[in-house]
Amino acid sequence: MKELSIIHDGKNWVAGNGEISFSAPTLDELDVQVAEHVRTSEALQRGEKREVRMYFNNAVIPQWIRQYAQHYFNRIIVVEG
Repeated sequence: MKELSIIHDGKNWVAGNGEISFSAPTLDELDVQVAEHVRTSEALQRGEKREVRMYFNNAVIPQWIRQYAQHYFNRIIVVEG
């Protein structure tokens, strides 16, 4: 399982963890990049699955709204080999 922090930089969705980073204008495109990386870097075999958790970095949203958005935009994708 991989864990990534996700933000929006005003133009693209950006997901990373200090070791890897991905950027795309849409979440669908971001998911494709992450999935391709997992498939190649972990050499997934047919039928194998890996989970990628993306946690939204709440530091990028205003302080006053954080109390209403504690789970804002957390994502989990499952990558299959």
